[in-house]
Amino acid sequence: MSKLILTTQQPPESMAVVEVFDMVQFTGTVEISERAVVVGLYERKRTEYQDIVDAFSASAPAEANAILGVQVSTSTQAFKDVTYLYITYIGTPVVLMAH
Repeated sequence: MSKLILTTQQPPESMAVVEVFDMVQFTGTVEISERAVVVGLYERKRTEYQDIVDAFSASAPAEANAILGVQVSTSTQAFKDVTYLYITYIGTPVVLMAH
């Protein structure tokens, strides 16, 4: 089941929050060095960025149909031959119902 992911604290006007769960967080990594670009052209079928969003969504309880107040944080770490981008998503899973 896909979840609605919103950066706002409030649901859409036509919906109401009927249940709130504990906050969820997921951090994923993406190699952003030149080597990754070359490898990515030949080996990747999906973007790593979408995989991170999907994993964040999956970290919410199955009953939740939305995640509100989503915030994104990024940082990088460089090593000798490779650089990584760390992307952290955080938000509050909820159950929304039309009213």
